[in-house]
Amino acid sequence: MFQTKGDPVAVLRVDSDGTVVVHPWPEDERERWAAVRTAVGGSADAAVYHRRAQLHVHGNGQAEGLPLNLAAWALASVWRGLDIPYGLYGPVVVTGPQMGGLDEDLAGAVRAVCAAVAEVRQEWTTRPPVGERQARAEVLAAARHSITASA
Repeated sequence: MFQTKGDPVAVLRVDSDGTVVVHPWPEDERERWAAVRTAVGGSADAAVYHRRAQLHVHGNGQAEGLPLNLAAWALASVWRGLDIPYGLYGPVVVTGPQMGGLDEDLAGAVRAVCAAVAEVRQEWTTRPPVGERQARAEVLAAARHSITASA
C-alpha cells in the first residue's frame, strides 16, 4: 500500500551503487519482514542510527562478498555523528521506527546523502583520493553538507 501525502512515505532501498529505490510497504508486519529480506537479498539485521529510522542490512553481506554500500555507510555515520568503523554491504533498506514508513524529511536526507556520495564517487574517476582515511573524510563531509543543505 502506498502512503498518502502527509503520511510516512514507503520505505527506501539504497543500492550499493547509491541508487535509491522506493518500495511500497505492506500493512502486515510479516510481509514487511519478507519484503526487507527480499530487498537485501537474504537475512536482515536492523540497526538504529537515527531515532526516527532503522537501517536493515544484509546479515552476512561482507562474508558473502556483497559490495560495500558507501552511501548507506555515509548516511549511518552522519546520523550517528561518528565515522562508524565497519562497512555496510549490499542493498540497505531504510524504514521508520518499528518497521513503519519513513518520514518525508528523512527520506529527503537519504536521497541527498546518496546524491552527494555519487558526486564524490564521480569526482574520484578523475581525481582519486590520496588514501582511505582521506576518502572517508571527503565522503562524510559531502554527506554532512548535503543534510545541512536539505534541511
